[in-house]
Amino acid sequence: MIYVVLGMHKSGTTLVSQLLHHAGINMGENLEHGVSYDQGNQYERESTWRLNEDILQAHTRQSIDIHLPGTLQLNPDQRQCMNEIITTCNQRYADWGFKDPRTCLVYPLWAQALPEHKLIVVYRDPAEPWPRYRPRHTRNRYREPYLAWKYLQSWYEHNRHILDYLRTTERDYLVLEYQALVGTQAEFDRLQQFVGRELADKRRPGLYRNRSRNYPILTLMEKLLYRLKGYELPTVIQQLEAYRHEHFGQRIPA
Repeated sequence: MIYVVLGMHKSGTTLVSQLLHHAGINMGENLEHGVSYDQGNQYERESTWRLNEDILQAHTRQSIDIHLPGTLQLNPDQRQCMNEIITTCNQRYADWGFKDPRTCLVYPLWAQALPEHKLIVVYRDPAEPWPRYRPRHTRNRYREPYLAWKYLQSWYEHNRHILDYLRTTERDYLVLEYQALVGTQAEFDRLQQFVGRELADKRRPGLYRNRSRNYPILTLMEKLLYRLKGYELPTVIQQLEAYRHEHFGQRIPA
């Protein structure tokens, strides 16, 4: 079986990919198991994220500067590359998958090319990863409103596209919430049940940093995004949560 992990940057896709990989679902080659997330091991299949970068022309752009192009399509070289990735992985592995937050924007292209596969979605309150994006030095805090605007816009767009896929897909899917996955056995068990195998518990609650708190700048930018673009972030969270609960125990193999 093929598993596609979808989630915004810093939302827990690496943890999900790590859990799958250590359970025998290959999520990438040449992964250094002794290297931590902070040192760069993000359990990503290099071939898939490089292709996603090429499709989005995002080679030199920061993650929150990447947006869906006006026309989403593959050129002949990209189509050949995608087919080669799928063929190679199918030949090498009985069960494999990939995660890359940019897949949130280009998943329809992968959906057309992939054979039978399943989706695993993980989401996170936008206030939690914000410290990873805000300026670290006081002298740069003047840039905070600009970065908060870009970050929340990117968070909304990535998760809105995920919701679009969930509404229309015929594939089995599971929706996870990051805090519950890190801190509860129930969410971990839901993932085990969905993939139909026992997972090695690689969760490290001590690494669960940036818990949700009030950031006035995020509140302000959220209001501006709603006023200027109609982006309703709380609605996106509510809808993701509804999918998470609505399909608890459903569409999951016994």
